[in-house]
Amino acid sequence: MHVEETLATPTSFRFNGNSVVTFDELPTTGPWPANLIDEKLIQCEQAVRFGFQWSVSGVLVPLLSNANKWKVQLHFEKWGETEFNIGTNGTATVNFVPVSGYLYNVVITLPANSIPEGVYEIVAILRLYDQRNMPIPVAGFAELGKVEFYEAA
Repeated sequence: MHVEETLATPTSFRFNGNSVVTFDELPTTGPWPANLIDEKLIQCEQAVRFGFQWSVSGVLVPLLSNANKWKVQLHFEKWGETEFNIGTNGTATVNFVPVSGYLYNVVITLPANSIPEGVYEIVAILRLYDQRNMPIPVAGFAELGKVEFYEAA
């Protein structure tokens, strides 16, 4: 995940290690068995799980309000058409923990039959917001690449 923050000095608030974004396809609800090995070809009848893991450290972390919230969003841009809005299914909000080194884990699961057939470029976005829902200058994103959702039945 690419991350940028402009809160203060580089050591006052930083992401530790690598932020990790993964996604897994889940078993199909349709009549045909799913190929769970190739995660770039997914049946529309399958749920998909996206996992996010990150941590932050520095002297500024304990000084920020625990009323702040992280927001993780998924964006699907459909090839040959426009962006596909997955709505609130593709968003997770996580409480900020003012402890340096705290490890965040978030999972977003999109239900079966929630993504129409097509090829999509998927991007995950991470932002930090204050208690008034105003953005704090911390932003990150990860490109998950192209994935084809197809009708199997």
